[in-house]
Amino acid sequence: MTEQRLPTPLLNELYVYVTNGCNCACRHCWIVPEASGKAGRPIHFIDPEIFDAAVEEAKPLGLDAVKWTGGEPTIHPHFDRLLQLQKKHGLDGRLETNGMKVTLELANLLQECGVTGVSVSLDGATAATHDAVRNISDGFKQTLGGIENLVKSGYRPEIIMSLMCTNIRELEALLDLAVEIGAGAVKLNIVQPTLRGAILYEAGDTLSIKEILALNQRLQKEVQPRYQLPISLDVPMAFLPLGSLIKGDGLGSCGILGILGLLADGHYALCGVGEHIPELVYGRAGVGRLAEIWGGHPLLQELREGLPNDLKGVCGNCLMKNVCLGSCVAMNYQQGQGLLAPYWFCAQAHAEKLFPESRLKDESGAAGN
Repeated sequence: MTEQRLPTPLLNELYVYVTNGCNCACRHCWIVPEASGKAGRPIHFIDPEIFDAAVEEAKPLGLDAVKWTGGEPTIHPHFDRLLQLQKKHGLDGRLETNGMKVTLELANLLQECGVTGVSVSLDGATAATHDAVRNISDGFKQTLGGIENLVKSGYRPEIIMSLMCTNIRELEALLDLAVEIGAGAVKLNIVQPTLRGAILYEAGDTLSIKEILALNQRLQKEVQPRYQLPISLDVPMAFLPLGSLIKGDGLGSCGILGILGLLADGHYALCGVGEHIPELVYGRAGVGRLAEIWGGHPLLQELREGLPNDLKGVCGNCLMKNVCLGSCVAMNYQQGQGLLAPYWFCAQAHAEKLFPESRLKDESGAAGN
């Protein structure tokens, strides 16, 4: 009997890791780009011609959007050229940045070229806290200047704060600051326990699962009602209240089945962790093989055939698995557990008896009480 393969999904979005370099050296970073001007791995910048060729390969597969990320995208010496190529191809764009290099000219160019959303990292409400997290001097002032330029250009940027013991005390001051500077939303990220983040965990500088879940409750019941701008905490969907899920307030899955990473050295990969995990790199862009890679690479096939039904551990038994899709398969793999392993947060919460029983199937396959 001939084996039936699932239909190949559309390739909706390229995550373009514009460079593996950065002008910061953040304490929590799980991509770990090279710091500009420091000795280490060579710093790569995506060749605009390679990006152009990759888009030409990807558009017949469904491509309609790009996310500019890194490293820090705005340090690319020809980032303006990349944006013009986005415009040429009629793609929607998103930008993740630390904001330090966002001039008013660049903000206007982002608008002109079709970048519809910008997220800016701001890890404290004071210069001392933010700059300590980012391991840079004068970063807070520069970031606020970049946000000001984005607002002048018509954006209401999303502010992203990565939570740790050293900045949690400034959370509500940061929310007040976000309103003051014209942000459109605030997203609170949980530090991932890998690479630099793993060092923070070992040092006890991160919030515990119990503290994160308590914060989640406080945000929903006490904090969010006081602010008009949306505030989200990136806990997995199983920990969101039913009302938020019904309204669509949850962060949802990353859409991994319709996404491909494009690394700064010109290779396709699952995402940015391909910089550190060679087996998650699928091949070089611009050589005419993307249709073959997207249609049949073994790791992509493993994801398509395994998500969500073959997820392991608590994720395999979760009622939200059809939409959550294991939360972050790249993180699961990077921790050495495989693409279909349970997400670390959910597994740890379950071990600590903090996972909501109402979101689990019982042994018969029915929903829990």
